[in-house]
Amino acid sequence: MDTFKTPVARLARLFRASRDAWRAKALDKQQRLRAARVKIRDLEASRAYWKNRALAAQGGGPPAASEATPVGAAQEPDAAARQLLRLPPPGHRHSLLVIQLTLQMFLSAGLGSRGVPRVLSLLAPWMPVSLPAHTTVLNWVYRCGLAILLQPPQRREDWIYIADHTLELGTSKCLVILGIPAARLLETGYSPSHRAMQVLAVKVTTHSTGEWVATVLREVAERTGVPVQIVADHGSDLHKGITLFRREQTTDCVETYDISHRIATLLKAELQPDARWQTFLAHCKRTLASFQQTDLAFLLPPRQRTKARFMHVDTHVEWAQNLLAYQERGDFSAVRPTCVLTVAARDHLRDRLGVARVRPLHVLLGHRHPDKAAFCEAIQAASDLQLTDLDDAFWDLADTGRARFLEGFAWASAYREDLAIYAQMMEQSKAIQSVLKSEGLHAGVCASLQSTLAPRTALAPRAARFTDRVLEQVEVQAAKIPPGATWLASSDIIESVFGKYKTFTARGPLKEIGRLVLAIPAFLTDLTGPLIHEAMTSVRTLDVEHWVKAHLGDSMLARRRQAFKAPKLDMKTA
Repeated sequence: MDTFKTPVARLARLFRASRDAWRAKALDKQQRLRAARVKIRDLEASRAYWKNRALAAQGGGPPAASEATPVGAAQEPDAAARQLLRLPPPGHRHSLLVIQLTLQMFLSAGLGSRGVPRVLSLLAPWMPVSLPAHTTVLNWVYRCGLAILLQPPQRREDWIYIADHTLELGTSKCLVILGIPAARLLETGYSPSHRAMQVLAVKVTTHSTGEWVATVLREVAERTGVPVQIVADHGSDLHKGITLFRREQTTDCVETYDISHRIATLLKAELQPDARWQTFLAHCKRTLASFQQTDLAFLLPPRQRTKARFMHVDTHVEWAQNLLAYQERGDFSAVRPTCVLTVAARDHLRDRLGVARVRPLHVLLGHRHPDKAAFCEAIQAASDLQLTDLDDAFWDLADTGRARFLEGFAWASAYREDLAIYAQMMEQSKAIQSVLKSEGLHAGVCASLQSTLAPRTALAPRAARFTDRVLEQVEVQAAKIPPGATWLASSDIIESVFGKYKTFTARGPLKEIGRLVLAIPAFLTDLTGPLIHEAMTSVRTLDVEHWVKAHLGDSMLARRRQAFKAPKLDMKTA
């Protein structure tokens, strides 16, 4: 017999409304309780401070070191900094020291958001640290990054911009603009570190055009002043945007081609039509696929990159030269140490040295020896043969390690002469980049390069011609720099920034342009106690959410969860 006469569907709606009302009331009580606890904590700290002040005024001695002292009270600078670290920022439960340690572990030590609390738990017996949740770790990173990004940069007349895009899964592209004053280049050795750079813009879009890039540059220039130089990789939309931006400026603004990307385009023009280079890469690819699960895996070539391939071609050339040097040394014990007198090896010696001298070796036929030394001793003990009688062709048949090596890499010897030319081209390219990245780009840099590079007569004709083409392009870029000025030649620093940023996104389930872009300003900055305190005070979690909604929208993971969410059961139709 039913207890209720009311229809089940109506009862379900009433019960659900009642449950939601009680839940809202409970949440409201929790929030008010949390706010009251924070207020009580702050009032207790304030009471202790004013009590100490009153005791000191009455001659009761200086304030006790154990009592909390509000930030801004009169004290020594070091003591003030230590006191600041011991106290939590307003509205926070964790001390500033815990927040600073957490950010350094996440941004500098490479620990994940879940790894940081685990490390802090190991430190807890020796340090009075609280343990933040993994979501709190990420929240602190976002708030610090956004606070640093929103800081107005200093207006100067010598800003240098470095601009580039980064991509992940999806359609979004992130434009990052870094800046450094030209006056600081000398102290950085013209190869600035992360901490020397300042993030001027982080913009995300699904459709990057030259006009959009120009708009972003205009917004940045309004805050910093017109830059004297913009270094970029000449991506189509980026180059067009810089060109449009420069046309609008009344003051001179130089655009220079990043030397690393320029040399990569020259290498592409040199090597892509080269049939020998293409067959060499094809051999590398087939060898990698055939032997990656075998005993030759430790000698395999590097994988070919899908992006920026010609910026890393030297890895294949260096690998091939090391492989040929290993072959010339003749010690293949790392592959297989055993040696065996095979029928083919015996017949080879018989054809060279005669039947009479080789006949005593019949007793060794088919016996395995643990290494080459033991094999040579056995041959000398059984016959009058000397080590000089054993040529390379014999060892190709008797040394199992050599035979296995040649099975996988015999093809590499055919490219010995080509590799020597390729290596000269790579060495010249590296030498040019090394000088430009240490001396900067200036009008007289080509003369400095000529004195540093190997003479053309010592190079193969093809390598000499390639070197001349690179120097011509360097001269074109150096001619843009005003006399007496030395500016940046490379945008490698922004590639390094993107590389570190992608170590953070690699931990996520979906590698996308998401809110972790706010980690870029955070890890480029020295996160001192006062800076973190200001960031936690001035930027709220709600501010991060507003920034994400305005610049990024819903994440791929959120849309994925929404798409894969199980449908709710409809009580009326159930």
